[in-house]
Amino acid sequence: MSTFKLSPAQRAEINAKSDWRGALEVGKDWALIVLAFALSLLWPHPLVFVLSILLLAAAQAGFAILQHEASHRSLFASAKLNDGIGEYLCALPILQSMPGYRAYHMTHHRLAGTREDPDLVMTEQYPVRAASLRRKLLRDASGLTGIKSIIGLMGMAAGYWKYELTGKIERVQPAPQGVFGYAAVFVRNNGHIALLWQVGMASVLAWLGNGWLYLLWVAAFVFILPICMRIRQIADHAVVADAFSTNPLQHARTSQANWLEKLLFAPHNEHYHLEHHFMPTAPCWNLPKLHRLLDEAGVIPAQNQAGSLVAVLKQVTT
Repeated sequence: MSTFKLSPAQRAEINAKSDWRGALEVGKDWALIVLAFALSLLWPHPLVFVLSILLLAAAQAGFAILQHEASHRSLFASAKLNDGIGEYLCALPILQSMPGYRAYHMTHHRLAGTREDPDLVMTEQYPVRAASLRRKLLRDASGLTGIKSIIGLMGMAAGYWKYELTGKIERVQPAPQGVFGYAAVFVRNNGHIALLWQVGMASVLAWLGNGWLYLLWVAAFVFILPICMRIRQIADHAVVADAFSTNPLQHARTSQANWLEKLLFAPHNEHYHLEHHFMPTAPCWNLPKLHRLLDEAGVIPAQNQAGSLVAVLKQVTT
């Protein structure tokens, strides 16, 4: 199992990038945003607002995955497109920084399967009691996690804290000098562009006569997205065959997902996470093909496969 390898021809096929396909993946999420706001503009009703919030959260989760893809330079064939579109059209609209994420995430890949993996803190406590998982999800749904995320992302953009996605807090040393020092770092990290995206969305909606609908975007980010991200993290690496094996077939999970799970928790084939760790440079649209190859070879441990994301949650609360 640990020595399984694809043939050179198979690797070349799975690793093939495409600029037009990458553009399509980005377009899907922006289309979700347009659809979500259009629904609430055309049919202003509480139930429609809820639907819009869910669609906006799906787009935000999609942007997080596309930032991840671009950080691996697998979203586009062109390195410039990966860096430019990944930063300006995927990361910044959700207050993220792709350069910061790339540096952090490459550490995760380099140290996956070891106790030094920075993402280990998010999954090592599992399995947990069902009541414990409910408390975590309720905390996310309360908005507490989302508000802390906004504060953290803005603080990291300003150079106050080091870039970190696990909740660990560490000050940047040496710290910027004074307000102008932090402001300069904020601009250098494109924090002002992230804020301009928010102003831009609110302004377009105001021009359409319903500026308050921007609050749906905020609600999605604060109340729904943290739930999506937590379930994604659990599905990726919690309760796997061997969390401390450097073999990706052992320390990551692959799962199936229905249309709703794909929309909110696993956009862009993110549920094929074992396949991603097996070949990190493979574009997301080729991961199902890679899964079939690994499945046919019989090299995926039973514990690292799941029929749905709901099945994963049952597994980690057993």
